[in-house]
Amino acid sequence: MRRLGLFVVSAILAGGMLPGAVAAVVSGAPADAPLILQNVPWQDLRTNKNGICDAGKAGRFTHLLKNIPAGSTLTAPVNYLNEAAACGYKVFFHFSGTISGGTVYPSRVARFVNAVKGHPNLAGYLSVKEPSWVGISASEIRALYRAHKAADPNHPVMALFGDIPHFGDAANPYTAGMADIVMVDWYPVETAYSGCSMSGTSYRSDGPKWYSTKVKPRVAARTPGVPVYVMVQTHKYLAPRCHKKQLPTQGRLERQVREAFVYAGAKGIAYHTWSNTSYASDEARNPTMFNWMKSISDRVRAGTF
Repeated sequence: MRRLGLFVVSAILAGGMLPGAVAAVVSGAPADAPLILQNVPWQDLRTNKNGICDAGKAGRFTHLLKNIPAGSTLTAPVNYLNEAAACGYKVFFHFSGTISGGTVYPSRVARFVNAVKGHPNLAGYLSVKEPSWVGISASEIRALYRAHKAADPNHPVMALFGDIPHFGDAANPYTAGMADIVMVDWYPVETAYSGCSMSGTSYRSDGPKWYSTKVKPRVAARTPGVPVYVMVQTHKYLAPRCHKKQLPTQGRLERQVREAFVYAGAKGIAYHTWSNTSYASDEARNPTMFNWMKSISDRVRAGTF
């Protein structure tokens, strides 16, 4: 049976050749998994761009992850919650004014939290994004977590970690007291030659290794019971010198989601990103990609992914 299970996993990740019912057993995708969209403007919710409001009402996607820029008024997140509620979404907020230039400001947290914590469509908070890349230490991550929980003990605090090859190491620390939900991001569709060429497309196959040897076991050991969510790639971004991101095909999008469920034991999936005009492509400008995402959602909900 063990050899058969390994064969099934390998076949699915190689090309999704098996029937959907078998794939569901192997992927371990929870039918009620949170399915999250990032960076959706309120205008797109109101105008139902690409059917995004309809998708929320139908339960195809459940949550929005929204950045509130520094300097925003306190009415901005409340108004956003109202727009999200009309489309059936709950919202995780990241208050970017609580971090500036690699310095954290826990004293700024309560002002925004107090404005939204009573809204029925608030899901929780995102305290940090990729802290190792922006130079935020373990003690600073914990300080932000404590500030959010002190202002609102009733909603979860999520932390988003990049650099999963070093997750839980000194370079990218993870310990208790940082998050109620751990999210990691991994964007494997790159230009050829390890991402440093100007053309071609490759798929980094080492994600499952980092999920299974770093992320999943370290979260389980250091914070038992804390769920892992994975943010997957739907965008194209060629600006960096290396690790340029190419647009996934439908098969590569599905491979990313299956690897997250199989190897990270993911309890939720987020998609990067709905809207970013600095990128060559995002979900808002690529309705085909959004339709692929909705197809995944339908199969997750049906237990056939």
